[in-house]
Amino acid sequence: MQSPVHTDTAMELKEIEPGLSVYTCPKSGGVWIPYQNYLAWKQRLPAVPAAAPTGYAPVPADDSTRRALVCPESGRLLVRYKVGHGLNFHIDASTVTNGVWLDQGEWEALKDKGLHAQLNHIFTASYQREIRSAEYEQKLAKTFSDRIGAADFKKVTDFKTWLVNHPKRRDICCYLLDNLEGKEAC
Repeated sequence: MQSPVHTDTAMELKEIEPGLSVYTCPKSGGVWIPYQNYLAWKQRLPAVPAAAPTGYAPVPADDSTRRALVCPESGRLLVRYKVGHGLNFHIDASTVTNGVWLDQGEWEALKDKGLHAQLNHIFTASYQREIRSAEYEQKLAKTFSDRIGAADFKKVTDFKTWLVNHPKRRDICCYLLDNLEGKEAC
């Protein structure tokens, strides 16, 4: 089986976890995880996976411009999925074989976040929607923090936290809107 990153390189079979055999690229250090191998390994996991060590190699800061890779099993293009949850990389997966390509260090990073036992969940529409929503919220906060200023934005977010949890929040919002209407404040 040839590496998706270095197509002239044959991958080697290796065990990255007890009972999880994958194919590794000797040049890039990336791994191809066949779907059946992953499922069999996942079924043997205890209900709550043990915490993983945090000493993994750093992953690329942003891999969003990397060219599309080809599935080593089917020869079809791999689809990229954002990981999120503080991890700024993508996972490449085959829509034909369900196999997964991870670059060097990504398995360890997933393991550190407890996502290694949920790889198949990352490829769902709901997970990807959640990631996009979180990114949108972060961008929105950064935009308004830049526009308002960090100190005042902190006051606004503190007020929002207080307001969201207040039992009379509707009345407070009505009061604010009625009293700001027609003023040059908005």
